[in-house]
Amino acid sequence: MSKFKFRLQSVIKVKEIQEKRVERELAMIKKKILLEQARIDDLRAEQDKLVSESPLQGKVKAADIAVHQVYLKKISDEIHFQNAKIAVLSQSESKKIDEVLDVKKDKEAIEHLRERQLEDYKRDMDKKEQVLIDAVAQRLMS
Repeated sequence: MSKFKFRLQSVIKVKEIQEKRVERELAMIKKKILLEQARIDDLRAEQDKLVSESPLQGKVKAADIAVHQVYLKKISDEIHFQNAKIAVLSQSESKKIDEVLDVKKDKEAIEHLRERQLEDYKRDMDKKEQVLIDAVAQRLMS
């Protein structure tokens, strides 16, 4: 008896490779989001520290206050920039999640087809085996 061969097995392999590649890309995007979020957390901590250490204590020069305010503004702008980066990365993450789901769905559809063909193959093999058994039994009876 011949061995079952699924003619679309190479397509399943390609889909598995695609799935792994897209999952790696998704993991990289998630890692970038975490790094950007950590940067925001650091900036917010720095901002809180600067606000709590107000230069309004004791003798202060107007230039010191101006530098302090400019630095606070710079940190605030950088936080907004980081939030924009995270928003862009989140959109990329969403697209990659959709891509992963599409690849998985395609692979599962092909695997389902493979399972159906394997069941048909097994059923045909069982029929052929039964015919052989019947033929052997017929000869023994004769």
